[in-house]
Amino acid sequence: MEQIQFVSNLTVFEGQQDFDMASSLPSPIDQNHASRAFIWMYLLVAPTSAGLIWIFWAYVIRLYLLRRFYEKQGIRFVKNSYPIFGPEIRVNGLVGNNKTHDWLYTERPTDLYGSVRSFSVQLYTTDAESCEELITKTGKHVDRDTPAKYSFGRMSPYALTFYHLNEGRFKERKVTLTQGMKDSRRLYEILERQAHLALARFSVKNGSGATINIRELLDSWTRESSGESIWGRSNISRHIEVYDGNGQLKLLPFMEALNETFTDLRFYANRFWNRVCFPLAAMPLTKESRRLDYNIKIIRKAVEDMMTTPEPQSVASHVQKTNDGLGIPKNNTRDDLMTATIAGLDTIKSAVMEALFHLLNPENELWKKRILDEINGLKARGGDMFTELSHLPTLSAFLLETLRYEPPGSLFNNKAVKDFDLSVHGRQYRIKSGTRIVTSIHGLHQNEENWRKRVGPDMAPLAEFDPNRFLNRTETIIGSGCFMPFGKGPRRCPGQGAGLMMVKVFIATFLTHNDNCRLAVPENLTKDASWFNLYSKASFDIVCNGKSKAEN
Repeated sequence: MEQIQFVSNLTVFEGQQDFDMASSLPSPIDQNHASRAFIWMYLLVAPTSAGLIWIFWAYVIRLYLLRRFYEKQGIRFVKNSYPIFGPEIRVNGLVGNNKTHDWLYTERPTDLYGSVRSFSVQLYTTDAESCEELITKTGKHVDRDTPAKYSFGRMSPYALTFYHLNEGRFKERKVTLTQGMKDSRRLYEILERQAHLALARFSVKNGSGATINIRELLDSWTRESSGESIWGRSNISRHIEVYDGNGQLKLLPFMEALNETFTDLRFYANRFWNRVCFPLAAMPLTKESRRLDYNIKIIRKAVEDMMTTPEPQSVASHVQKTNDGLGIPKNNTRDDLMTATIAGLDTIKSAVMEALFHLLNPENELWKKRILDEINGLKARGGDMFTELSHLPTLSAFLLETLRYEPPGSLFNNKAVKDFDLSVHGRQYRIKSGTRIVTSIHGLHQNEENWRKRVGPDMAPLAEFDPNRFLNRTETIIGSGCFMPFGKGPRRCPGQGAGLMMVKVFIATFLTHNDNCRLAVPENLTKDASWFNLYSKASFDIVCNGKSKAEN
C-alpha cells in the first residue's frame, strides 16, 4: 500500500511540476511584447549613440585634428585656448578693462594666429599682405560668417550684412544703399542742426557750468541724426511700447527703443556662454532673450509701418523706390534700412568719445588749438562748411588717428567656403573649408613692421596716439593696406563717407560752442581701461567751466 501511495504521490508531484514549468514559459503574446520593446529600445538608443559619436567626432576629434593640421604648418595658437571654451576665460579679463576680443592677437608670433571659437578653429590675420589676399578671395574662397547674426542680427536677419556676396542680390542692394546715402548736403544740414539742438538741450556752452555725461549727449544726437537721415523727421517722431531692462513696459521714442534694443542685443551676445556658443544668444532660454525677442517684434512692426509713409528725399524713400523697381523682397529692404539706421549709432558714438577723450586731454592741448584755428579760420573767411570741413587737414589727421588707435569695430568675420591656399611673405598656408578666418583690424593697425615698411620708418610707435603720422601722407596710408577701419573691397562699409562726416560735424560744432571745457574722468577709469569701442562701458564727463579763450 505504501509503495502504491508513493507511486501515486510521485505521479502527482511530477504532474504538478510539469504544470508549473508549462505555466512559467512565456506565451506568444509575451514574446511579441518583448520583441517590440527591444526594437523600440534599439531605435532610440542606436540613433542617440550614433548622434553622440558624430558630435564627438565633429566637435571634438575633428577640432583637435584641424588644430594640429594648422600647428604643423607653423601657425601658433593663443595661449590657454581650450577646446570648446577657447580663450574666453582670458577674454573676460579684457572685457573688464573695456577691451575687445582681438587684443589677444596683437603679439603676431606667426603670419596667422590661431584660436578656438566655440566648436571651430578661427585664424586671425594682422598683416597687410594676408588681409589684402583675403579680400581678393572674398566671394570665391571665403565669405561672410559673423557671430553678429546672433546678436543685432536677430533684429535684421535678412540684411545685406549677413549675406554671401553671391546670394540675396547682394551687389544690387549694396549699390542701392550706397546711392541712397550720397546726398551729403542733406546729411550735413541734418547733422549740424541736430548737433546745435543737442548741445542746447545739454547746456553745452562756455561758462554754463554744466557737467555733461558724454554718453547721454551722444546717445541723443546720434539717434536723432541717424533717424532723421534714414527715415525723416515725421517718421521717427512716433513712440512704441517695449520692455526696458527691468522688465517694465515703457512708451519710448522709436529711435530710443531701437538704439537700446540694439545695444542690449550686442551686450547680451557678449556674455561668456554666448561667446562660447554663438547660437545660444538667439535662443529663448533666458528672460533677457525673451524680452529682446518681444522688443524686436514691436520694432519690426514699427519699421514696416514707416515704410508705408517714406519721407521724400530720405534714404528710406530712395532705397524703397529702387528696390521695388528691382523686385527686391520687402523683408530685405526692411532689414537693410534697419541696419543702415543702427550702423550710425554706437559706432559713431564710440568714435566721437575716443576723439574727444584725446582732444580734451591736456597732453593734446596743442592739437585742440590747431583744430580750432582751422575751424575758426574757415568760418572767418566765409567758407562753405559743407564742402570744406571734410578737407581740413589737421582735423582729418586727428580723427583718422583716432580710428587707427582704437577702431570702434575691429574684426571682419569670414569663413572658408572651400579649401584654398593663402600666400603670405612667400609662404603657402593650406586653409580648410569651414575654418573661420578673420581680419583683425586692431591687430593690423598695431603692426609696427607693416607700417614702417609700407608707410615710412619715421613715425612714432603705433602704441602711441600721434596724428602727425597722417599729416601729408593720408593717401599713402590709405593705399598701404595697413589702415582699414571701414573695411575694403566688396565688403567695404557703404556708409563710410557719412560716418566720417558725422564725427567731423559734431567735433567742430562741439568745440566752437565749448572751447574751454575740460575732462572729468571717473577715478575708477584707469588709463588701461580708457577704451571706447562698441563693447566698452567706459564714460567720462565734460565740464563747461570757463569763458571762451577768445574772450579771455
